[in-house]
Amino acid sequence: MKIRYLALATTLVLTTVQAQAGWDDIKSAASELGSAVAEGSKEAWNSVSDWGADAYNKAGAWTAESAATSKEWLASADKKLDTMLEPKTPTEARTALDTMADTALVRLFNEQPSAKLLFDKAYGYAVFDSRKFSLMVHTNQGAGVAVNRSSNKHTYMKMFGAGMASGFGGKFYQQVMLFETKKTFDDFVNKGWEATSDAGVVAGKESASLDTGYNGGMAIYQIGEKGLMYGISITGSKYWIDEDLTQ
Repeated sequence: MKIRYLALATTLVLTTVQAQAGWDDIKSAASELGSAVAEGSKEAWNSVSDWGADAYNKAGAWTAESAATSKEWLASADKKLDTMLEPKTPTEARTALDTMADTALVRLFNEQPSAKLLFDKAYGYAVFDSRKFSLMVHTNQGAGVAVNRSSNKHTYMKMFGAGMASGFGGKFYQQVMLFETKKTFDDFVNKGWEATSDAGVVAGKESASLDTGYNGGMAIYQIGEKGLMYGISITGSKYWIDEDLTQ
């Protein structure tokens, strides 16, 4: 009987979310679900998590209002991510990496709103994380997902680089890569990529350099637990397709 009541409550809340698309309604729905989210209700989380992708895929500047709203969303998303560590199945790993990518993009735009304008021009993007959100992640190896913004195809990838295992001293380390053209994105996904010394310029050595735009068809941002990171070389880092996750 308890399960039936929970299912009924979940259905009612989700119906409310679908009928009213405002963020206030979604927050209210998530709050009402309470224990359902704690018990791992996939449907409940999806009704809240949609806000992230909807927000950053909407063209235009990342406003102060967007940043204010996203802080509450990020708090919920980060808690959810903590439950997604060390996935047991490919499906769980893909869900974890997609959620991680949403949080990294929102966190980036909060820290560097100008990056949102570059994102709007990007053909595709990729996000990598040092935490164990994939299957069989080894020392100095991270995992991520590359997204074709035209087709919304997700290609799951691996990354090898110094400092990935330790998160450069913090809870996590992330890279967000924006690709200006189809060729740059396709080459990265299909051929893999090894960062050269030139990539240090792309990644930026100071805050001002992050406003300059694409370099060689790419823009790379590094994010740590305390925000954007500067002056950290990614030379020698390697990226390739995760055959176990990519369908």
